[in-house]
Amino acid sequence: MPVSENPHLYALLAGESSGDTLGAGLMMAIKRRDPQAQFIGIGGPKMIHQGLVTSFKMDELSVMGFFEVLSKLPKILSIRKKIIRILLKAKPCIFIGIDLPDFNLHVEMKLKQAGIPTIHYVSPSVWAWREKRVDKIKKACDEILALLPFEKPWYAQRNMPCTYVGHTLANSIPLSIDPKVCRERICLQKTSVEPVKDKVMAILPGSRRGMISRMLPIYAHTARIIKKKLPDTVFICTVPNYALASMVKDIWLEVAPDLSITVYVGNTQDAIASADAVLLTCGTIALETMLLKTPFTVAYKVSSLSALIAKKLLKINVFSLPNLIAGRKVVKEFIQDDCTPQALADEMYKLLVYDNILMKKEFENIHQSMRCNSDELACDAVFKIINRTYDSTPNLESVASMQTLEYSAPEISESLQTDGSATEETSEAKSE
Repeated sequence: MPVSENPHLYALLAGESSGDTLGAGLMMAIKRRDPQAQFIGIGGPKMIHQGLVTSFKMDELSVMGFFEVLSKLPKILSIRKKIIRILLKAKPCIFIGIDLPDFNLHVEMKLKQAGIPTIHYVSPSVWAWREKRVDKIKKACDEILALLPFEKPWYAQRNMPCTYVGHTLANSIPLSIDPKVCRERICLQKTSVEPVKDKVMAILPGSRRGMISRMLPIYAHTARIIKKKLPDTVFICTVPNYALASMVKDIWLEVAPDLSITVYVGNTQDAIASADAVLLTCGTIALETMLLKTPFTVAYKVSSLSALIAKKLLKINVFSLPNLIAGRKVVKEFIQDDCTPQALADEMYKLLVYDNILMKKEFENIHQSMRCNSDELACDAVFKIINRTYDSTPNLESVASMQTLEYSAPEISESLQTDGSATEETSEAKSE
């Protein structure tokens, strides 16, 4: 077997906020076993905080939809070519591609051909559509790290190594959440543009610019209908960075200048847990909202051409992670033509006025079933592949009894008013 030239150099690549969360958790676990660990690749603020030297901005890869990708394809292909060249020159001991399959699988293929072991963290939805991609996955990576329990047997039937690791959020988010404490942490009464007298409705349009521009106008019209039915309802939103917060403010001012919304940068979990109900765009944020036990509904809409292609290829009839995990519809989904302001408002009204006890109990049961030390399980798989590939590896002792480190970077909250003014506040407390 070969000897790694850089046994303490690890390469990771994430393209959106959910991958940034997974990458940061895995990096912390790697550092507990290998204190000399160094990290290169592409990632967001959480991974950078853990020591990643990122070669490109993660946001440049955050694109969704068939035809939405085409407009940015030259830039994406350029980044892919450059990052492959950088990683081949650096020769890390392993590469972990986090989600982003159309980008990462190509990178993994090139690195594996050069003798660098590769792992793909977050299974592509091959069980839902484009099943033949499994052949490319086999050629590109040594192991799949799966978030969903049914994925491991699916890959086993196709002779592809797969480890079920669950999701790090299921372990880091406690089973019991106190909304009052969360509201205090984000100073909701002080930061809210409108006084909080009754219901709080959170609007989460997504973390990609294209998706925000598509979904937020629909949500703004939905909010107007809700406001007429429940005049004291307060609207809040949370996004990963200030650029997206500014974008949300501009779109909201254009579409709904008569309504106020408070936008928080960071404090995602506290903002979600502070709400009585959430309207969100389908993605990992649905899983996070479920784990926080906040009632919600899911919306999703892409271009007509993208939808037409997806309709012909998809093999599933539910799309959000909570419904996929449960194997049934735990939350309502409003996809494509069903995604209208009136339909969303009708469902959100119910979630805001009723106690939703059964939904919250379903959320708790799913959460309990998912709890495991995902970061350590993913880390186990990483070192299993490293040990299998090389003659010598770093001297790594077991950390099973060591205390888990917490991601403790300060979070910033920003309240953006619809008249264009803004107030800023730093919240030192991390969301539970």
